[in-house]
Amino acid sequence: MSQPIATPKKQKIALITGGLSGIGLGLVKHYLRDNFHIAVFDIIAPEALIEHCDKATYQLMTGLHVSYFQVNIANNKQVQQAVKQVVNELGRPNLVVNCAGVLRAGEFASLSADDFTTSYQINVLGSRHLAAACLPEMQSGDHFAFIASMAGTVGIYGYSAYGSSKFAVLGMAQCVRAEYAPKGITISVICPPEIDTPMIVEEVKTMHPATRILKDFAGRLTLPQAIKGITRGLDKGQFMIIPGFEAKLTFWLNRMTPVWVQNKVIDVIVKWQSC
Repeated sequence: MSQPIATPKKQKIALITGGLSGIGLGLVKHYLRDNFHIAVFDIIAPEALIEHCDKATYQLMTGLHVSYFQVNIANNKQVQQAVKQVVNELGRPNLVVNCAGVLRAGEFASLSADDFTTSYQINVLGSRHLAAACLPEMQSGDHFAFIASMAGTVGIYGYSAYGSSKFAVLGMAQCVRAEYAPKGITISVICPPEIDTPMIVEEVKTMHPATRILKDFAGRLTLPQAIKGITRGLDKGQFMIIPGFEAKLTFWLNRMTPVWVQNKVIDVIVKWQSC
């Protein structure tokens, strides 16, 4: 569901993946208010939007300043074709935020090879595919943002699949930042704590008590709080964006604490929850 639109010359283009819900949808709404034209990538077929979305989201996705594209972020060919279509129809993206992601959580023994494969195909390779398609089209002054997680900065009980995939995204972002800084293209990596999104609501139903305690250290944000922190960081051109005071504090405590101390703390918590 995308149609060529004659956007005003001064109107910037934002490309946001996973734009039908959670952080992605929150960013779509924010940048629409900022007079961007938004290209939204998500996996739902255009004809199924009316069944999948609430009325307000459907109206947003079919509105004048949004162009919706059905894209599986894990499919490199689809991503390449969709980005070319965006450039041809709307112009190059000035801002790209890859919000598409998947969460597979649980104890290592309970996670299948498919859980790990899916986590890496979407979270890691999806990030790679979007960056590889967008960055050659972008120019000095443009901005590309990966989304990792606080779980990509420290190991958390029950997050061997999700956490390791987000560690990989963080590492990729650091490497890409070094390569594109000389070209004037800003690279960011967003590392949010737990946010009240549909993905987290489902996870909480089966979350291990030890995981709950460890995640509570970094705090929990409402979606509006998270969007405010994320967009503030993007506006400032920050590399690592961590929304929320507790999450920032947790990050720096982890950085300053030896790994053996972190492991001892985790072991005590897990043992306590097992008693």
